[in-house]
Amino acid sequence: MNARPDDADPNAVRLRTRSFRQWQDVVSGSFVPLEVVSDDPASFDARLSGRVLEDVFFSEIGVSAHRVTRTPELIDASSELFYKLTLQLKGTGLLVQDGKEAVLRPGDIGLYDTSRPYTLTFDSPMHAVVVMFPHGLLDIDRTEVERLTAVRLAGDDGLARAVSPFLRELSRTVGDLDGSTGLRVVHNTVDVISTMLAGELIRLAGDSRTRSGELLHSIHEYISRNLHDPELSPSSIAAANFISTRYLQQIFHKQGTTISQWIRDRRMSYVRRDLQDPRLKHLAISQIAASWGFVNPAHFSKAFRADAGETASEFRSRMLAASPAR
Repeated sequence: MNARPDDADPNAVRLRTRSFRQWQDVVSGSFVPLEVVSDDPASFDARLSGRVLEDVFFSEIGVSAHRVTRTPELIDASSELFYKLTLQLKGTGLLVQDGKEAVLRPGDIGLYDTSRPYTLTFDSPMHAVVVMFPHGLLDIDRTEVERLTAVRLAGDDGLARAVSPFLRELSRTVGDLDGSTGLRVVHNTVDVISTMLAGELIRLAGDSRTRSGELLHSIHEYISRNLHDPELSPSSIAAANFISTRYLQQIFHKQGTTISQWIRDRRMSYVRRDLQDPRLKHLAISQIAASWGFVNPAHFSKAFRADAGETASEFRSRMLAASPAR
């Protein structure tokens, strides 16, 4: 994710501009490449504040009337694919994707997928919270998620009624979160979003989810409960869910990843969280790694350096030095 940093925090972006050209550059650099159109660029006004935590971009934007389009050409040129969830705070937006349209009014939530074309049109000034996160963080089958793109989730109904104020308050405080707390917030926020979307899928399906959706959710839950176990493996996961290892691998292939990569990424996420926690600085790095299933120190060290671009010791020292005193 390529957010333009401010001077104080390399993971933060803050901008207030009346330059339509500058806004085009910043919005494409902070989110994903987009075409932006304004009928009145001379009086354009926009602001953006946000922060990236663990590849999740939490942002708040306010913009004059405009339209954004994600074209097939821009998609083909993108290496990373994300979901974007918008909470409308002011103004009315029209979200179009997958042959569906959703009119978003203040309090409403809309979901869209950057791997497929979409447009967002605002005929008057708007204000919104936008959360952008990688496909792999959502524990819902991608074919089921497609049923929710460009669907209005009313802010005064169902779980969206609780999620809307949560996202609004989070956008106000995300800039103040330190490393370990920020990572916990990321995990909790994605869980809240997944729960809301799963509930909407149940409602749309008449209280019955598809077999593939239920299975993927069950697999993700099993992995989460057993991440600490070094014996966690494709075969044990498949057996616990009464499917073959080959079918398990096919399920994750459809999600654009592998079962082993998915497990490793989650373990690394928790390791990074704990390495940043001042309360755990008395623990050896090898202890923290082992607590998340990395029992081979040499293998862990190599994997961490490949993932983070620095050693676990360097990462820990840097992050703890940046953490506020407790």
